[in-house]
Amino acid sequence: MVQWPASPKQLDTPVATLAQRPLHVAARLREAREARGLSYRQIADATKLSTRVVSALEDGRIDVLPHGIYRRSIVRAVSSEVGLDPEQVLRAFLAECPDELPMPGEATAVPGPSTCGPRPRWRRALAMIGAVVPLLAGVAYFGSRPGAPAPEPPPALTPSGNVEAWRPEIVPAGGFTEAPPLGVRPLTMLITVSSPCDLRVNADGRDVIAGRLDAGERLEVAFADTVELRGDNAGAVHFSINGRAGRLLGRPGEPLSARVGRDDYDLYLARR
Repeated sequence: MVQWPASPKQLDTPVATLAQRPLHVAARLREAREARGLSYRQIADATKLSTRVVSALEDGRIDVLPHGIYRRSIVRAVSSEVGLDPEQVLRAFLAECPDELPMPGEATAVPGPSTCGPRPRWRRALAMIGAVVPLLAGVAYFGSRPGAPAPEPPPALTPSGNVEAWRPEIVPAGGFTEAPPLGVRPLTMLITVSSPCDLRVNADGRDVIAGRLDAGERLEVAFADTVELRGDNAGAVHFSINGRAGRLLGRPGEPLSARVGRDDYDLYLARR
């Protein structure tokens, strides 16, 4: 079991004592927060996350959190606020709940046993086998025919010269160190809620958040292709993209349904 040393932000003796106890990440974060006398709201305000996300992390409900670099940024941000070393906590978290990204500082990730529930990898393996077997059979058939020309290799994919490189200053709330693929410059949408409403946000095919938000909650989303917004109160949801204010998405009480793409997001910006 990993023992985590205190970070520079950890100044009080009770948390330092708790840091020597080998616990699961969820329980460790809860004890560190309670030892500092911090509430969910205080952690949420400091990290720009929702109280729902903070409580889900402490309860070990990993399935309701976003995936990949977004989940890693949440773990780093919360552990830093409760006085723990973010990188030590992240490594312990990935040991319990491995994902498909490399471990911090490593080229490849080696997944280990997870305490976060079974993952349906056998389905992906079956799907891959189902796709590869017909392909190999076709290659063997056409390759055995006399005079069959050798298949040409596919052309190499190279990034276009006019694609603007990704800038590291554009990151989700809480921050993360893993950069997106070269040649993709993500856009940043800042969402604020003016009154309680149900809201679902999907960025590039992955759910970022889905649930009820309170008035004043904020969410920062980085996306490379599209963002989809669904909710029950269009007038309560306000947003900006890369610092430019967005237009109203509907009246109060109206259903919200919007799909913002990187090629047409200008249509959703407020006219000056």
